[in-house]
Amino acid sequence: MPRYYFHYRTDEELILDQDGQDFPDLDAAEHNAAEIGKAIVDKVAGEGGETDVPRSIEITDAEGHDLLYVVFWAGPKIIPGSGTPVEPARLH
Repeated sequence: MPRYYFHYRTDEELILDQDGQDFPDLDAAEHNAAEIGKAIVDKVAGEGGETDVPRSIEITDAEGHDLLYVVFWAGPKIIPGSGTPVEPARLH
């Protein structure tokens, strides 16, 4: 099973994942990165931090090759039924 590394980037810093995690494929790793992003935004919001600042999880392989960037931030609150869902763009 391939090992993926999930590096966390903000405007000010890059926090490297030294351990990585095994996933069956890049789609599973991308899902994990999205979960990490949600947890980060929830934590920042709970601490009263800025949630509208773009952040990213940069997924690399064991050799350090960039595979995928998952960019996230908390968007505006939408009243249920008032918006149209948007399919996120994927680059991989």
